[in-house]
Amino acid sequence: MNTKLKGDIAEQATILEGLRRGWGVLRPVGDRLAYDLVFDVNGTLIKVQVKSAWYSQSSGNYVVDNRRTKTNRRRIVREAYNESDFDFAIAYIEDINIFYVFPSSVFIGYGSEVHMVEAEKRQRKPASWAYRNAWQLVEARAAYKETYM
Repeated sequence: MNTKLKGDIAEQATILEGLRRGWGVLRPVGDRLAYDLVFDVNGTLIKVQVKSAWYSQSSGNYVVDNRRTKTNRRRIVREAYNESDFDFAIAYIEDINIFYVFPSSVFIGYGSEVHMVEAEKRQRKPASWAYRNAWQLVEARAAYKETYM
């Protein structure tokens, strides 16, 4: 399965999850924006970047690249996102149907990759574990924006 198809699956899974939560979902026209979707949570718009995680045999973790990738026929260019590009990055692990819901500041704060550990044999959970299925962060952000912006 190629990366474009995996990305499409991750986006559709994220759309379905948003709809299950009773949120409106908007999709921008084209793929030139820094975000993939917008959730309408009680009238507050939340920009979302969706990433599809892959399993890394060497680390035993699921991984997403936290940089923007632009391609043409001759080369691939990766560049860092800015905190203002989106409100949340959602990393979808298709193998186990799990979402990691990262605020943009947390997501861009990682190096070039974010590792998500799903192995149960670890005694201490990694920092990314706090964002596992953390959809309440989206609702809290919407409530904050509604109140203060």
